[in-house]
Amino acid sequence: MESNQPIPEIQSLESQSSDLLASGSKKNYKSYFKEFFMLFLAVFCGFLAENYRESLSVQKIEKEYILSLIEDLKTDTTNLSLYTSFRKEKSVLMDSLAGMILSEERSSVGNQIYFLARQVFNEQAFIYSDGTIQQLKNAGNLRLLRKRNVVNELLKYEKKVKVLEEWDENDNRTKSTFREMGGRVFHSAELNKTMDANMKFVMPTTNPKLITHDFGVINEIAFQIHYLSKMTKGNSLRAESLKSDAAHLLELIQMEYKLN
Repeated sequence: MESNQPIPEIQSLESQSSDLLASGSKKNYKSYFKEFFMLFLAVFCGFLAENYRESLSVQKIEKEYILSLIEDLKTDTTNLSLYTSFRKEKSVLMDSLAGMILSEERSSVGNQIYFLARQVFNEQAFIYSDGTIQQLKNAGNLRLLRKRNVVNELLKYEKKVKVLEEWDENDNRTKSTFREMGGRVFHSAELNKTMDANMKFVMPTTNPKLITHDFGVINEIAFQIHYLSKMTKGNSLRAESLKSDAAHLLELIQMEYKLN
């Protein structure tokens, strides 16, 4: 009768085969885990390296914008100084012009009246250096400036510039009114002689007279000149305040970005 018991040699071979399979599985699991970990580490390090490179790039761009802003503010400071000086002087001249026109002795100072009347239209505009801030705003790159207090002060400064520009527009409208009325008071040919071929102001030598004795008309144009004088003086004060803001903003930028 045949026995169903396994042959000892076969049992031994099966046992060895099972042990080898188990050992191979454990080895494969460890190998897979190691490979996965190394791949993860490589990807993670690449991610960190890319972030670091991007951070350096952003900081470089930010610094370029900051340096450009500093140059714009320095230009503004210079232009505001010229603007302020011009308007202070012009305000004084306009007051003198209005006083002479209203004076009973106006016929004896016609050369000075005509000389100053021509200078009503003389202008020293403030040109806002807004190239950098417009680039930042148009490209949505204000977020690149990490110092939010700098951004806030920069936007406040820009608003003040807009106010000054609006007052300059009012100044131009007043000069337009003066221009419209000028033909009722000044002799056109004589007024034209107060500027030479090189567009420089010259004092008349013929002592020209006003073409009207109507005090109502004379008073009206003097009123416009006085109004223009005070507006001009007001703009000089606004420009002084704006210049102070520009200087403060420069100091803030240099302190925050440690550029000294």
